Amino acid sequence: MYSCCTCFILLEQATLNVGDDSVPQKIVNIAEALDNLELILGKDWLEENLKVIKDGQFGQGGFGRSIDFSALGIAYIAELWYKGRDEAISIEIAGGGLPGRYALTAAAIASELEVVKDCVGWQAKLSELKDAQCSLKTVHELGIAAGYAQAGQVVDFTRPLVRDWLPPCAAGLFMSHGQDKFTMVVCVEIKTLAKGEPGNVAARLHSALEQLLNAQGLAKSGGDVIQCQPTVYIYVGDIIGETEALLQYWSNHPDIKQLARDTAATVLVYTTGTILTKYELAYVRRGSLVAYNQALQDKGIYIPDEIMTPCQKR
Repeated sequence: MYSCCTCFILLEQATLNVGDDSVPQKIVNIAEALDNLELILGKDWLEENLKVIKDGQFGQGGFGRSIDFSALGIAYIAELWYKGRDEAISIEIAGGGLPGRYALTAAAIASELEVVKDCVGWQAKLSELKDAQCSLKTVHELGIAAGYAQAGQVVDFTRPLVRDWLPPCAAGLFMSHGQDKFTMVVCVEIKTLAKGEPGNVAARLHSALEQLLNAQGLAKSGGDVIQCQPTVYIYVGDIIGETEALLQYWSNHPDIKQLARDTAATVLVYTTGTILTKYELAYVRRGSLVAYNQALQDKGIYIPDEIMTPCQKR
């Protein structure tokens, strides 16, 4: 049996690594990434969504750039593909130019899906990705999963069997392991938990984590039960140029601090989005470590800190 001790450290001041020139930059080929996204999602499925968009433009869905994708029941990933492709075509017609934020975001997400599409349990995640209710949550979850996979960890989407402690599509769950050391990763969105009510973040997630820790349904081959503290990633919103302020606010939010104290879980907050650098648009994912369980240190805690910049040449 593998078990984790409960030595726990709550950081008085959240750790941030924003605007650090040492952060490695990944170059994303926009055209190739959009092609790969089509292959991953399936052209037939995308064409079905495209038909819904076109048929709905003169009805409840709006028209042109004012399309109401939610009213049409279009999944976030399909909306992103549609807008990204539209931007890429516009640049091609104009004979060049910097890619727009939708094209860059779609390309960045496509590059992450490439990393996890061969992981155990991928087909279920692909179905969630195409579900209008779960799509955005799944995009965030798969981005975190890609971070673990790129660090050499084995990502398994099938191990977390305890999924009834939060509403459907409210959280993403997967296991990450390497050298017989397991980490339960829980991905949630702050807006899903908070719903505008003070204290609701800690209350709902605390209850969920208690049930998760008490569940004995995670078995290794051979029948041994795995027990470990979860690592919780809380998505706190699109940066829109306010990375440091946004992370600092939520890292020191009393509800988040209390959640970490009560559960002894490793807790991180993170954000994603596009920023304008000195030379071009870049897609970033930045995170802040709020608290950690010392037993997880030797497993490696993935702290989001990536910059993806575009390359349009094939």
